[in-house]
Amino acid sequence: MNKLLLHITAKIRTAFLLVFLLFLSGCATYYMQNEAFNASFLRGDISGAEKILDQDKKNNRNKNRALFLLNKGTLAWMQEDYTAATNYFNEADLYIEDQRKSVGSEALAMLTNPMTKPYQPEDFENVMLNFYKALSYLEMGDSEKALVECRRVNEKLYALNDKYPKKFQNRYSDDAFAHTLMGLIYDSTGDSNNAFIAYRNALKIYEENYLKNFNTSAPLQLKKDLLRTAFQTGLNQEYENYKNEFGFDYQKKNNNEGDVILIWLSGLGPVKAEWSINFSALNGRDGYLTMVNNEENVTLPFFVGNMDRNTRSAFSDLDFVRVAFPKYQERIPFYTSADVRINNSTTYHLEKAQDLNAIAFKTLKDRMVREMANSLLRLATKKALESYARSKDENIGALLSIFNAVTEKADTRNWQTLPHSIHYTRIRLKEGKHQLILQVNYPGGGSKDQEIEVNVKAGKTNYFTFHNMESN
Repeated sequence: MNKLLLHITAKIRTAFLLVFLLFLSGCATYYMQNEAFNASFLRGDISGAEKILDQDKKNNRNKNRALFLLNKGTLAWMQEDYTAATNYFNEADLYIEDQRKSVGSEALAMLTNPMTKPYQPEDFENVMLNFYKALSYLEMGDSEKALVECRRVNEKLYALNDKYPKKFQNRYSDDAFAHTLMGLIYDSTGDSNNAFIAYRNALKIYEENYLKNFNTSAPLQLKKDLLRTAFQTGLNQEYENYKNEFGFDYQKKNNNEGDVILIWLSGLGPVKAEWSINFSALNGRDGYLTMVNNEENVTLPFFVGNMDRNTRSAFSDLDFVRVAFPKYQERIPFYTSADVRINNSTTYHLEKAQDLNAIAFKTLKDRMVREMANSLLRLATKKALESYARSKDENIGALLSIFNAVTEKADTRNWQTLPHSIHYTRIRLKEGKHQLILQVNYPGGGSKDQEIEVNVKAGKTNYFTFHNMESN
């Protein structure tokens, strides 16, 4: 009997050591696990970052395939290989759309954590790939395909939000900058009517959603374009209303002028870390178990009355559970604003049109509210199995307890090459060659200049996009 006990104890020691090693390797967030890639990317060594990404076979596997393709697309886009970029983003789009829930991964996630499942991008990540595709098509001179991608942004958001309960839908339910970009593209093709509609839709979203939820107001340039297209389409009443509301009139365009649209991507979006929250278990009447956290004022009831007797008994032994959730950590951009100087004289300010950092925080919070019940049920199930195992064998129960503690981990994966925010402006110039200076500014009065030479044609629009990744 003593030999048997020693044998079991030795097995548990070995298992404990293996689980402990698993714990040490699993503590790192997804960002920390990809430290070499992130370091190269932050240095601006895009080709080096791509080599590291290609060599990491683990990131190309099924559960991380979406992130691999999104990063490949971003790197190709930054290297101005727009054909390759659209191919990677198209593949990512299809992969995300066609991905089916795996029974095996769902069952494993219930017993371990969400990291075992294929990564499902956050809603804003899901539509940002369409934004990059739109920019790529603009660089390739294909306005029609760029418009299709802008439309898909909002179509996706509508479809995603429709699947959520009405009380738990996303605040990021429509994309103001997608409508703005759509308006810019229609404008550049001479379709003032559709441009006006897109600008009007964008203004409404900024005023009714973006300002209160993401602290992003409607850019002045959007108002100028809305007023101009209202006049051009003969919408006299709308034109007068907007002129009075905005407090300015529009300046007529000379026939010998063309447009330059400058889009500035600033910094890098947030990365995910982990936090945890404790819930107390209260057994109530009529077969309900209630999980309570007084600090966050969360109360979630679960019906366990339809479970078998042993499972109900295990649930009744619950005292409290610790649930791990992902949280975002902001990467503050080094450059806080940007201006464009024309021929070293006139200056235009690039206005913020999309705060991806704010959208990311709110989107994750909205998702956590929806998924908290599932997370608690997962933890309760693990605890119930542990309690049941202890009732049969104390050693197995102890080992399962260690396993549950080690595997309770939040999913810290995210698309980490996205910008922090998006800014833009429109510049009108006479036909011919012009020297533009993009001046990015940091606190304290310092700045860095980037030179651009543009060849403007009357009645035509040029698009230029820049990404300054420097972050604190």
